[in-house]
Amino acid sequence: MNISFLTSGHDPFDDRIFFHMARSLSYNGNNVQVVSSKLDLKDVVDDIILNCFAGDNLYKRKKIIQFVELLSGFTPEIIICSEPLTILAAKQYSKKQSGKIRIIYDITEWYPSKKNLSVHKTPIRWFFFIKLLLFNLLVSKFADSFIFGEWYKSRPYRFFYPRKSFIFTSYYPDLKYISFCNPGLQNGKIRLSYSGKISLEKGYGNFFNVLERLTEYKSDLKIEVKIIGWYESTRDKEECENLIRTASRNITLTILDRQSFKNFIELIKETDIFLDLRSDNFENQHCLPIKLLYYAALGRPVIFSDLIAIRKEVEINKFGFLVNPTDYERIVKLIADYIEDKELYYKHCKNARYLAEKKYNWKKTEPQFLKFITSY
Repeated sequence: MNISFLTSGHDPFDDRIFFHMARSLSYNGNNVQVVSSKLDLKDVVDDIILNCFAGDNLYKRKKIIQFVELLSGFTPEIIICSEPLTILAAKQYSKKQSGKIRIIYDITEWYPSKKNLSVHKTPIRWFFFIKLLLFNLLVSKFADSFIFGEWYKSRPYRFFYPRKSFIFTSYYPDLKYISFCNPGLQNGKIRLSYSGKISLEKGYGNFFNVLERLTEYKSDLKIEVKIIGWYESTRDKEECENLIRTASRNITLTILDRQSFKNFIELIKETDIFLDLRSDNFENQHCLPIKLLYYAALGRPVIFSDLIAIRKEVEINKFGFLVNPTDYERIVKLIADYIEDKELYYKHCKNARYLAEKKYNWKKTEPQFLKFITSY
């Protein structure tokens, strides 16, 4: 069976698309193509065909035409789309085919998201919010089925299209990529990391406020920090780089750009406790952070903002804590408790990996995913 992945928002080596879904389908005897409009790339990797083009600066109509041309050269029977625009391309391609083409919408993001709306000035954002929301819901009617990465993000689609088939396929990592890393918590030193989009809204300011208060709480503690991420606006860069310039001498910073999936996993292995202190807003509250499941697979405790999505989908109390992201005193105390109470620390490390092996891993959900895709 020929199966194509279309994405206008992710690069071809996206961990969910390439390393999990595409590889599983390829290993199980299907011909798989990934088409991304994020960069110009023609290659075959692990028997997966990469037919990609640099389309960020193309008009939407020309981008759709390019997608359709690449689909026509591969003639897929199933097309898995990651964004509304790619559904339009898949639908246009299907009209030219004599046989039935199945279109699947893989939903992992809110649409429209804050990122989609950030380019518009505040007075007209509501107009574009409604416009993009209606566009997404109308285009979704062309999808035959849905894949939902999270429960909350599934609700609008299940409400408007109750008769369409769907499956929940969460962001569980394949443990062949993420092995348990023996905890290496040392006296007098702690290793922390921040990864992802670098912005105050995603918790960068909260993260640095915790670091500063941690140096005050434990003045003899050496703090090693890896910053792995990217800026999406000049304002984010100015605000966040100012925090770096004023960091305490006890804090050693290593700053790295966006990484490939495998490099990212290698870089975060030497983290003792994972923090994610993103701000409290609707979008953050109803998004399950993918990284949380990777941290569990590594076997590390976590301290995360108290998000509704995490409470619903992850047994977080067994390997970490949910907090008010601006309650810096409590967060510092939790970090200190891990440092001082080694029994608690190693218990949470063990629990995290146990949950990853027994529940939160790709091999547990892969059979259901394969059956849903190929036995329609």
